[in-house]
Amino acid sequence: MSQIISIVIPVLNDAIWLDRLLETLANDKELDVVVVDGGSSDTTPLVLKTYPFVRYVHAPVGRGIQLNHGAAVARGNIFFFLHADCKLSPGWKQEIKEALSHSRVIAGCFRLEFDDTHRLFRLFSFFSRWNHPLMTYGDQGYFMRREVFEKIGGFKHYPILEDLEVQCRLRRKGRWYKSSLPLITSARRFKTRGILRQQLKNIGIVSLYLAGVSPFWLSRFYKPQS
Repeated sequence: MSQIISIVIPVLNDAIWLDRLLETLANDKELDVVVVDGGSSDTTPLVLKTYPFVRYVHAPVGRGIQLNHGAAVARGNIFFFLHADCKLSPGWKQEIKEALSHSRVIAGCFRLEFDDTHRLFRLFSFFSRWNHPLMTYGDQGYFMRREVFEKIGGFKHYPILEDLEVQCRLRRKGRWYKSSLPLITSARRFKTRGILRQQLKNIGIVSLYLAGVSPFWLSRFYKPQS
């Protein structure tokens, strides 16, 4: 049975990053690429015109909502949820297929690297190798079988932390696989707001969420990158 990977990419004013990512995905017949726009006001529509293989759909803003919307129209038997500002490593497709060929693996992701060599980014990247919820987030690219996604009911419509919530649910149902391959992501948010300051804020928000604080209340302290 052939395996088609549906890549679902939620976007909101990510035209530059999206263009770079889609260029690396072109001409691959094993991929089904869905871009879900939450209401971009930049040149995202123009970028999509140059990539006719991509299905461009719209949804209310919110990463969880957009991801679910994309999954609903996806055609593949494997779902791969990606952020627009990432770069994939060679061999990523085979890595996903190999990981999901094991029945005990419920879902997985890649380890994280940043597009900046600052020592703090290297430190954050090192800890992302740890296969634990506190070191695993959506910017590492979650993948899973279609039937698993449908069985758990997809992402919660949270304003933030939808990635952590779904990951915790999945880990209770099977083994979470973390690849040794890196997924390279943009360090723009950290560099704009201060590397250490942003990381401490992230840790504080996650810790409060795990202690039971509502993500709707916590979202007031997290401003998405525009």
